[in-house]
Amino acid sequence: MSISEKSRPCSPSSSSLSLSPMSVHDFDPLLKDLNERKQSFRRNVVSLASELKDVRSRLASQEQSFVKETLTRQEAETKAKHLEEDISIMQKRLEQRNQQLEVSASAAEKYLSELDGLRSQLSATQATADISAASAQSAQLQCLALLKELDEKNCSLKEQDDRVIRLGEQLDNLQKDLKARECSQKQLKDEVLRMENDIMQAVAKAGVNKDCELRKILDEVSPKNIEKINKLLVVKDEEIAKLKDEIRVMSAHWKLKTKEFESQLEKQRRVDQELKKRVLKLEFCLQEARAQTRKLQRMGERRDKALKELRDQLQQGGCGAAAAERQNFWETSGFKIMMSMSMLILVVFSKR
Repeated sequence: MSISEKSRPCSPSSSSLSLSPMSVHDFDPLLKDLNERKQSFRRNVVSLASELKDVRSRLASQEQSFVKETLTRQEAETKAKHLEEDISIMQKRLEQRNQQLEVSASAAEKYLSELDGLRSQLSATQATADISAASAQSAQLQCLALLKELDEKNCSLKEQDDRVIRLGEQLDNLQKDLKARECSQKQLKDEVLRMENDIMQAVAKAGVNKDCELRKILDEVSPKNIEKINKLLVVKDEEIAKLKDEIRVMSAHWKLKTKEFESQLEKQRRVDQELKKRVLKLEFCLQEARAQTRKLQRMGERRDKALKELRDQLQQGGCGAAAAERQNFWETSGFKIMMSMSMLILVVFSKR
């Protein structure tokens, strides 16, 4: 019950105590009751006062807590606004990074396609270099075989030259014999003519009788000697003609042989020159193929280095740029989850 309700029955009792002249014995139970009521009322008032203090203290604490909550709410709202702004900025940066990553990924794909093309070109040039090397080796083997054949032909030509020289010496000897025989034949003719002149002179000096005898002897002897000499001369002329014919045949034969050998030698020289030209061409092609393979290898190494640098830049840009720019922001404890999520997204895009 309230304080006003408890105070209402007390006023008539006090007025009745002051107005009515009753005895003490009649009012003892009423006084006791009144005292008890007063005491209970006091106790109620004390309890109500304590409850009121408690309620006031609770209200004050609730007001303080409400003020704190409003302050924390305001701080949280401001932090949330800042967070939204930071998130929007980070989203813009993420979009920019995504665009950069897409551009770098397209460039990397382009570099990879170019690298594949260069590798295919390198394999093709390597195959052509191998083919040219094999052809060069076969040409070298052919050249070695032709050189062996040339050596054999040169040896045979040397042998033929030796035989020609020997035959030339034989021809010279035969010509010398012919000249000697012609000289001896002339000497014999001169000797016969001299002897005839001597005989004629001796006959002229001798007498007429003897002249007839000597003429008879000369007529008998001289025709025989002349026939013998003529026969010998005919035989010698025939031998000389045969030797001349043999010499002509041999000289013509060896001229043909020498012409054939010279033509064969010229052919071999031409073949050798052609093979040398082919070998030089193949060596030049092989050098060009090696130079092209070296250039392609260098270009491939440069492209690999560029791709590695680009990948390293992408990884470093995805991991370190955001942390370097917003270190103080990420150090706050309330937004580490958002940082981790953004880093995960960046790592995923960089891996892609």
